[in-house]
Amino acid sequence: MLIGILQTTNQLLTVGIAITAFSLLLYALSFNLKNRVARSFAFIMGCVVVVFVGETVASVLSSTEWIEAWLRIQWVGLVFLPSAYLQISDAILATTGRPSRGRRTLLVRLTYIISIVFLVAIPTSRLVGPLVVEGVVTPHLERTPLTWVFSAYYLIGMVWAWVNFWRAYKRTVTSSSRRRMGYLIGGALAPALGSYPYLLFGSVFAYSHRITFWVAAILSNILVSFLIILMAYSVAFFGVPWPDRVIKRRLVKWVMRGPITASTVLAAVTIMRRAGDVYADFAPVVMVGTLLLMQYLITILAPVWERLLLGGYQEKLRLVQTLEERLLTREDLRQLLEALLAAVCDCLQAKDAFLASVNFQELDFLVTM
Repeated sequence: MLIGILQTTNQLLTVGIAITAFSLLLYALSFNLKNRVARSFAFIMGCVVVVFVGETVASVLSSTEWIEAWLRIQWVGLVFLPSAYLQISDAILATTGRPSRGRRTLLVRLTYIISIVFLVAIPTSRLVGPLVVEGVVTPHLERTPLTWVFSAYYLIGMVWAWVNFWRAYKRTVTSSSRRRMGYLIGGALAPALGSYPYLLFGSVFAYSHRITFWVAAILSNILVSFLIILMAYSVAFFGVPWPDRVIKRRLVKWVMRGPITASTVLAAVTIMRRAGDVYADFAPVVMVGTLLLMQYLITILAPVWERLLLGGYQEKLRLVQTLEERLLTREDLRQLLEALLAAVCDCLQAKDAFLASVNFQELDFLVTM
């Protein structure tokens, strides 16, 4: 029973990562698509979506043919991650005043060609072999000699990308840019380490220590969820003229109303369906109720997380946020006065009324009922 609970928890976290990555992909495409760093980040999130969607769908299927198909789809995102990381590291290094003189650009293009070659090898069972279902903690694809070649390529590509990250970090000259660059380097660990299918090489150990494996997988997925948001936060500063306050609020609201709400609703529905047939009929009610409750909690708790994120700026921020409610246009004033006149007429039982504003002996404003 414990293993079943751990497995379900891991499945929920896996689909949560897929939802979060897809939401951050839309976030990058919505606000700063013109920036090269943001485009590279969006491509990485797209790869992460493919990897974790493939893993999630494969974990809930019973047909071995479909499980194998979705695990191969997972590799479509995986083979492009080294290229995507080299591309974003090159773009970040260029923002520090070190643009490519042709060699880094050529290297990025070469890695994309290599990734396409690996992509073609996925359906031919040369990159990864047939599905393994016996004597394993969870079904996975069998490794082949080409798997070792890809693993070496994956490792070399990631190490090279981190060399570029480190060069960019050393070239930052201000404390704020160095801090954000540190966030980016730390957050970038998540897709690189969390996407690789380690069962290719550790299935025997995982089967012998199943509880340890599932606990490690859960902790890893929790860390990945946090780090990709941290990476999105650091990338959000590239190419946009927004202050830190705006970026924090926009990203937190996006994450709260998107990934966290969707993941919570999915978790509640999944728990209800797996609790038994008696509770499964209430799943639609739980889904709607959880969705409404999450929106209510996000609105009610907004001052709390704003206080945590913005600190002493909260009072000034509240003044700015309510500025629209405090200002009245001429049309707003007319509608307000009409409502007041209507209330006075009802109270006094008067059939007609007017309100006039005189400016320098001229009629400036007139409201009649």
